[in-house]
Amino acid sequence: MAFPAGVRELKNRLSHYLCEVKRGRSITVTERGKTIAFLVPVNDDPDIAVMRELARRGVVSWKGGKPRGVFDPMVQKGKPLSKIILEDRG
Repeated sequence: MAFPAGVRELKNRLSHYLCEVKRGRSITVTERGKTIAFLVPVNDDPDIAVMRELARRGVVSWKGGKPRGVFDPMVQKGKPLSKIILEDRG
């Protein structure tokens, strides 16, 4: 079960909370009483397992930086979607 930690508390005691995660506990990060994130042990998160498998197969890669998007953007033919939506609303 996850236990809560406010952003300020998490920032001030990050090492403590990371030790808790290493021990298998999950942390619910809150900001002004609202949940904004979860810190979970890597082995417990099924999404991480999927990403590791995709990386192992060479489908995805990440070197730690901010994602930059697609290298080959999709080319759209016809009207822009924004124009179609505006026409539909009209």
